[in-house]
Amino acid sequence: MKKLYSLLLFIVFGILSSNAQVIDETFVQPTPYKAAKITVIKELSDGKILLGGNIQFYKEKKVGNLIRLNADYSLDESFVFNGDPKSEIKDVKFQSNGNIIVLTTKDNLGLADYFKLYQLNANGETLKEVNTIFNATAIAVQADDKILVTGGAIGYYDFTSCYLNRFNSDFSLDETFKNDLAFNGSTNNVVVSSNGIYVGGTFTAVDGIAKNSLIKLNSDGILDTTFDVGEGTKGQLFSLTLQDDGKLLIGRHFSRIIDTQPINNMCRLNPDGTIDETFNTYYFSFHASTIVVKDSFIYFGMFEPAEFNSYIAKLNPDGTLNQNFTLGRLNENGEMFFTLGIVGDKIIYNNSGNVGNKYGLSVCDFNGNRLDSSPLKAIQYGSFDKGEYFDGKLVIKGDFVRVNDVETFGIALLNANGSVDESFVFPKYIGDVTQFQVIDNTTIFVSAKKKLLKLNNKGEVLKDFDFSDIYLTSVKKFRVLANGEVLFSDENGLYKELNTGGHIPYSLKSETYRWFTGVNFEVQDDKIIFTAVYNDYDHYDYKFLRFNLDNTVDETFKINGSGPDTTVNKIKVLESGEIIAAGDFLNFNGVSVPNQIVKISKDGNVDLQFIENQKAQKIGISTYHDYRKIEQVGDVIYITEGNADVTAINLDGTFVKNFEMPSVIDNITDLVALENKEQTSPTGRKTALEDSADKYMFAMGTIKNATGASSVVVKVNLGKSSGSLSVGPTPEKLASKVQVFPVPVHERMSLSFTNSIVPNKISVYSVNGQELYSAKVQSTDNLEVDMSKFTPGVYFIKLFSDSGVITKKVVKK
Repeated sequence: MKKLYSLLLFIVFGILSSNAQVIDETFVQPTPYKAAKITVIKELSDGKILLGGNIQFYKEKKVGNLIRLNADYSLDESFVFNGDPKSEIKDVKFQSNGNIIVLTTKDNLGLADYFKLYQLNANGETLKEVNTIFNATAIAVQADDKILVTGGAIGYYDFTSCYLNRFNSDFSLDETFKNDLAFNGSTNNVVVSSNGIYVGGTFTAVDGIAKNSLIKLNSDGILDTTFDVGEGTKGQLFSLTLQDDGKLLIGRHFSRIIDTQPINNMCRLNPDGTIDETFNTYYFSFHASTIVVKDSFIYFGMFEPAEFNSYIAKLNPDGTLNQNFTLGRLNENGEMFFTLGIVGDKIIYNNSGNVGNKYGLSVCDFNGNRLDSSPLKAIQYGSFDKGEYFDGKLVIKGDFVRVNDVETFGIALLNANGSVDESFVFPKYIGDVTQFQVIDNTTIFVSAKKKLLKLNNKGEVLKDFDFSDIYLTSVKKFRVLANGEVLFSDENGLYKELNTGGHIPYSLKSETYRWFTGVNFEVQDDKIIFTAVYNDYDHYDYKFLRFNLDNTVDETFKINGSGPDTTVNKIKVLESGEIIAAGDFLNFNGVSVPNQIVKISKDGNVDLQFIENQKAQKIGISTYHDYRKIEQVGDVIYITEGNADVTAINLDGTFVKNFEMPSVIDNITDLVALENKEQTSPTGRKTALEDSADKYMFAMGTIKNATGASSVVVKVNLGKSSGSLSVGPTPEKLASKVQVFPVPVHERMSLSFTNSIVPNKISVYSVNGQELYSAKVQSTDNLEVDMSKFTPGVYFIKLFSDSGVITKKVVKK
């Protein structure tokens, strides 16, 4: 039953990870949401606020990645940005006439068309755009509205240096500027003042002239040779903030001497490049984070090593920490890619979703006092990545702070029809949920970071389980045993938490081997299959062994050889108790392994015939393997490496003939078996799975199309339990092509479509089949239906197109 429910969840995940699609019209689709990624917070001259980043929704409204808010944090719907929806906002600057200059990027892969520069009018309409700014990193706007762009990447295409270009306001290249400056390292920031143009990066020479990290240019782009910062940042990245008085604030890594000691923290330069000796601080800002100077005070995100926490903080003009400012907690590593904006007498800042406003944006005053930020709800889609049967329902985990209308951190409970059980709420962030295990109908264990918690079926933490912090790096993996004791591992060890309190480590530390890494384990009945790299100061060894539960090595488990010649990444215990081991190794017990996978008997004997049978062909398409999922269905093992291929092998290592995965998925992320037998959980719960003469497997993943990646689920008929296939594996594509937001529907319903769907008519029906609304579809862009006149309940939406009719079930709240 657990596999069946996992299957159902994987289907849900497959349809939600990018397009929130529905595969079963009787199932109300749950949708996960998380805080949007915010990179830009700007106050406009009229007091409104510009937010940019990766934003898909604001409250219940579908939006683009650049939005404008009113002073009360409501969405200003008169501002509409229609740039590439797949591109993230990287930076925003303003021209004197109110036009907005926007730099966007899809990612940082160095592809020429992944960076664009837009010129927008005050309401977001695109006036001009340029896509020839390869690997653009920063922009600045001069007083005459000309635009400076830095970028480049040495070694890509024909680039032998990085660049600084200047464009006229009409986006033509400014021929009066020296656009052929050659930087021998990256250019990461640019600011402009009445004194000149400042460009920072990791370069050590410009046009062959030795210049470290930061240069000053005259207005025509000619190098000001009198400006020199000495060693600069010694090739390290840093942020650059221009103060109103023309001084330059360096966020990090600027080399200088304080009290005879070398210091690489934040510093301030005079306009001529000399160090401002009136500013001394022991704090620094991440190179890709924002620093804002207001009335000579400095606001930034900092990491406090003594507490191992990140904060929004305030420095006095001389660099000392302002003691009147209440430090505001940020997310873990929240000082990285931190941005803030001053709006009137308030500070709005990001990276606080786990400790402040769960939607990521928090507000404080100039003394750090927290202000109400609850209306700020910039959102993007989250994701589900695992599910398990629990109390007759589905437990789901993933990257989200909300599912439908229920706010819960990383773990939620679904009813059988897909609606969210509002009685189960995990209200506090404890770290990203990495694993969970259902014990019975009232108990579930959850791991996150270094924590392991026991929850009831309401999401409440039970106090009868006390997991001791034993200086773990993290809870990498855990298994709750039938007696209630817990096996768990981090990168460096395997341990058991005892019912009587305390723990025992599983170890073979000796005079020869002092520590181990790369720990992996799996439970085999009442034994533990264990693999790790045993290390000395000048030697290491790869171990594959079995522990008894009492911390003794099971001497009856004998692999009779040297074992793997490098790491084992995957362990799969088969129904028979035999073991599949896969990883980076090329030899096992000195025997060449063709596909980096072996089968081992229950008690450790390597199956040499399995290895011999593997020589017949490759698994997948490469001679190097990175196995993502190994799944047993009856007498057949199915293997995927995350691409479009699935390989089927019999238990003896021979390849299943005539098996070919239908080519409908570009990247397979999971394989989930559906079996027709009664299955018993490790804790004794028995559940009957659906009866079927054939075996089925579901593959979940993504397909690529013009709008990005869409999720699909494919059901493949695998034949009888003997492993024989039906006449050709039969794919049943379950991915819907229509996305509805929000779920459940409120006053307005938004719909979007993949390329293959072009509806010409939309209708709304009641559950008894009465047509309540009908209209022609003039455009598929931002199609909305006014649902405010309909009472709460269930409705059916029909979309008519030349390719047929699609019906979707929606719930109106």
